[in-house]
Amino acid sequence: MLFCFLSEVSGQGGFTWNSQANRPIAPSYRMIERPAIIDTIIATPNVAYPLLNRNMQTQITLDQIEASKIKIVEKLDKLYPGYVKLGIGNYTSPLGEFYYNSSRHRKMTYGVHLQHNSSFGKIKGWAPQAYDNSTARVFGEFRTRKLIFGADGNYLLNGYHFYGIRDSLSLISKDSLTNRVQGMNAGLRLSNYADKDSAQLMWRATTNYMYFHEFRQDDDLYGRNARNHNYFFGAEFWYRLKVHTFKVDADVRVNRYWAAENDTTVADIYRMDTNNTLIHLNPYVTTYVKNWKFLYGVHLYVDFPSDEAPAVLPSLEAKLKMFNGLVIPYVKADGQVIQNSFYSLNRQNKFIVGSVNLKNTRVFNIEAGFKGTLSKTMSFNMSGHYKRMTNLPLFINDTVFSDKYKFTVVYDVVDAVGGVASLSYQAREKLKIDGLVEYNKYIPTYQEFAWNLPELKISLRANYNLFDKLYIKADVGIEAFRKSPVYLYNPADDDIVVDLGTIVDGNLHLEYRYNKRISAFLQFNNIGAQKYFRWYNYRVQGFQVLGGATFSF
Repeated sequence: MLFCFLSEVSGQGGFTWNSQANRPIAPSYRMIERPAIIDTIIATPNVAYPLLNRNMQTQITLDQIEASKIKIVEKLDKLYPGYVKLGIGNYTSPLGEFYYNSSRHRKMTYGVHLQHNSSFGKIKGWAPQAYDNSTARVFGEFRTRKLIFGADGNYLLNGYHFYGIRDSLSLISKDSLTNRVQGMNAGLRLSNYADKDSAQLMWRATTNYMYFHEFRQDDDLYGRNARNHNYFFGAEFWYRLKVHTFKVDADVRVNRYWAAENDTTVADIYRMDTNNTLIHLNPYVTTYVKNWKFLYGVHLYVDFPSDEAPAVLPSLEAKLKMFNGLVIPYVKADGQVIQNSFYSLNRQNKFIVGSVNLKNTRVFNIEAGFKGTLSKTMSFNMSGHYKRMTNLPLFINDTVFSDKYKFTVVYDVVDAVGGVASLSYQAREKLKIDGLVEYNKYIPTYQEFAWNLPELKISLRANYNLFDKLYIKADVGIEAFRKSPVYLYNPADDDIVVDLGTIVDGNLHLEYRYNKRISAFLQFNNIGAQKYFRWYNYRVQGFQVLGGATFSF
C-alpha cells in the first residue's frame, strides 16, 4: 500500500510541507498445531570411564620443630659498693686503695676513689729517692627527664726527691733535694639526651678549674712556689639528619702561671708571670654513603697574647668498609694545638725546675692505614703517618741552677715519620693477648736529637682467667733509641754517653679470688731487674715484689 500524507502548517505569512514514504506491514498467520502432552521415557545412556592404573611415588617430610624455650631472667648479682685494697712490697713500699660507689639507681650515681702508694727504700749509690703519691676523686651524676647533670673533683699530692746525684758514701741527707706538688680541680657538665626521638638538637656544656702548685724546692729561689691556674669552658652541639651528623665543638682555655715573680734576687728571665688564652672552634660533618664514612671539617685556633698567627688545621677522614667489615682502609688529615702548662710539663717529667718557658704545641698529622678482623677472635690495625710538631717541648738537663739533676724545657720543630702496628686476640673472657709496635723517626730542626723520646716502642700484654679463680696478667714494655744531650755540656768526659740504653720492663700480676668479696694478689715488677735510666741520672728501682689483699663490702 502506498499512503500519502499531506500536512499543512499555518503561521505568519502561511507555510505548506508535503512528504512521501513507504510503510510496509508484515502479513499475519494462524497457528494450527494443537497442544499435547508427551508421555515418553527418554533412556539415559550408560557412560563407562576406563580406570587408568598409575603409581605415583610419594614422600613424607617432617619439619623439625624446635623445642620451646623459656627465658629465665636470673636475679641480678648483688653489688658491693665498697672496695679496699692493701699491700706492701720491698723498698718499703706500702699501697692502699679505697673505692665506694652508689648501688643501682635509675636517676643518679655517685662515688669516691682514694689511692696511695709510696716508697721509702734506697737505690744504692744514689741520693735518697723516697716518694709518696696520693690521689682522691669524688664524682656524681644526676639524670632528670630531659637533662644530665654531672660533677667531679680531683686532688693530687705528690712528694719526691731530686735524686739524680751519685752518692756512693750516703752523704746526702734524706730531707734535702725534696719537692712536693699539689693539684686540685673541679668540673661541672650539663647535657640533654635523646630518650626516644634522636632527631633533635643535642648539646653538652662543660666547665673545669684546676689549681696546681709546688712547695719550696730545697734551696732554689728561682723555682719555689710555682703556681698554675687553668680554666676551661667548652660546649658541643650536634644534630643528626638522615645519614649526616652536623657537629660544632667550641672551647676556651685560660692558663695563668707564676714562679718567683716578686723575687728580685732572681734574674728576670726566670721570674714568670704569664697569661695564655687559647680559643678553639671545630665545625665538622660526618656522612655515611653506602660503605663509606666521611668526616670533613676544620679546626680554628686563636692563641693570644702569643705572636703566633691563628692556626687553621684540617679535620678530614675517610673510611671504607670492605668484605662485610672484615677490612677497613682509612686515611685522615687533622691537627690540633696543645696548651702546655706547668702542670702538664711537671706530670711528664716531675724533675723539671719550677721556672720554665711556656709555649703551645701545634700538631699537623697525616695518617693512612687499614684495620679489620682476621677471625672471630683476632683483630689488627696497621698505619703509617707523618707529623709536624711545632714548639714540641723537650727536656734537657739543667746546668744553671743545678748540677744536671734537674731538667729544663727547650722547644723545637720536630717532624716524625713512622708507623703503628697492633694485633689483638681474645677468646671469650678466658684469654686476651694484644701487642703494639710503634716506630717514629724524629727529625728535629734545631736540636741534634729529639731528646729523651724513644724512636721504637713495643708493648705486649696478656690476661688469663683460670676457672674464675686465678687471674694472671703479664706485660712487657720495650723502649729503644733514646738520646740525652748531656755530652753537649761536657764532651770531654768519657763516662757520659749519649744513648740512654734500651728499656725492657716486664711485670707479672697474680690474683686469687677466694670468693666474690675476698682476694689475694702478688705483683712482680721489673722482672728482669734492669736498672735502666728513665731520665739521665734517674735510675729506676730494680726487681720489685708487692703483695696484699682486697675486700669488697
